[in-house]
Amino acid sequence: MEINSISLGGFRNIENTKVEIDDIISLLSINSYGKSNFLNAIIFGFDFIHMPTEIKNNMMDYGPYKPYNNKLLLKDFSFELNFTYEYDSKINQAIYGYSFSWKKEDKESPAIVKEYLKIKDDNSQKYTTYINRNEKEALYKSSITSSCNKKINIEKNELIINKIMAYDELYYLDIVKKINNIFVYVDKHFNTNNAYGIQTIIRKNISDYNLNDETNVPRILFKIKNDYPDKFELIINTLKDIFPFIQDVKIMEYNIENNDLNSKINNIYIAANKVYFLVVLDKNLAKMVDFSDMSDGVRRVLLIFTTLVLADINNYSLIGIEEPENSLNPKILQRYLMALKNFTKNTKIIITSHSPYLINYLNPKNIYLGLPNNDGIANFSKIKESSIARLLKDASNMDMLVGDYLFDLMSGDEEDLETMIRYVE
Repeated sequence: MEINSISLGGFRNIENTKVEIDDIISLLSINSYGKSNFLNAIIFGFDFIHMPTEIKNNMMDYGPYKPYNNKLLLKDFSFELNFTYEYDSKINQAIYGYSFSWKKEDKESPAIVKEYLKIKDDNSQKYTTYINRNEKEALYKSSITSSCNKKINIEKNELIINKIMAYDELYYLDIVKKINNIFVYVDKHFNTNNAYGIQTIIRKNISDYNLNDETNVPRILFKIKNDYPDKFELIINTLKDIFPFIQDVKIMEYNIENNDLNSKINNIYIAANKVYFLVVLDKNLAKMVDFSDMSDGVRRVLLIFTTLVLADINNYSLIGIEEPENSLNPKILQRYLMALKNFTKNTKIIITSHSPYLINYLNPKNIYLGLPNNDGIANFSKIKESSIARLLKDASNMDMLVGDYLFDLMSGDEEDLETMIRYVE
């Protein structure tokens, strides 16, 4: 399954924004505009689908995410996916979305007010409706020959797409399961402080390939090397290509005895019987050194590559990376960006960036600009393909690269804002 676009609104200062998902797209704006809010809204939107009804009720009353902006005050949260998938040797296009009202003080409980699922295949001109819900009724399509007119009893905090997962005879159950099993991952920091330490305690009953913020790179890379040697080679060879001073990276494995430690650990964790650490051969050094002694930039790049491979193994549809350029020399950003694309066969990437150097190497059609305004509202708009040639020419006339030019406009006056508006959809 491939996500084509995500639309959302009614989340903090996000009004209505749609982004078309390519291999790599970038959100570009001034500081404190709403880039992080947009990524958080994506996580929130998918989490809402996955969570049980009692958690959904809490999510609809989660204060930090409610839109308190004067222009958006408690605007309904809305979330929509447009995606393609293969079924019965046909490529199908689907749109799934929902909206809910946030809990308002001293008023009735929050409620899901809209939900819909529409599908068409390559031979169809129109979408067929499979789920149709509003504040008055909830309907679904129960058979191939029927319309979307079968009533379903549904709670205010319950999604139809979750409930019909239990309908084993439903003829489009396959796509219902796909929607319920779309996963995304966003890491705001890719903090390397704990990613390379010797891990003596691990979580119980968790897959070695689980994707979370407790990733131990040496342990995971050892598993990948054994189970997916081609992916391991991609990670290491790409790292060496970006940082030519790295000649080799090796994983060391040691058996340990932790019987006494196990008796002191709770039901969540267990003592590891093996530990792992990385060593690196630097062409400028006389001997191999611990990888944790490398620069933060090198460690962060390896952590990101490892995360992307984990996302691919787990069939994650989307990864969000904030400021992937952090701690890196601008001279390597072009190679770095090309490397990221090598990891995006199945997993798409959304990045946020403050680096004009990185933006210089992106296709302008994959850049979404956050247009400055006086209302505190975040709206990201795509650069029009028809405006790319003019954008490149205007930047060249200013003796600037595209990234530098766009950042300069965003920090400018009303005239600069008008110039930016002409470039976007």
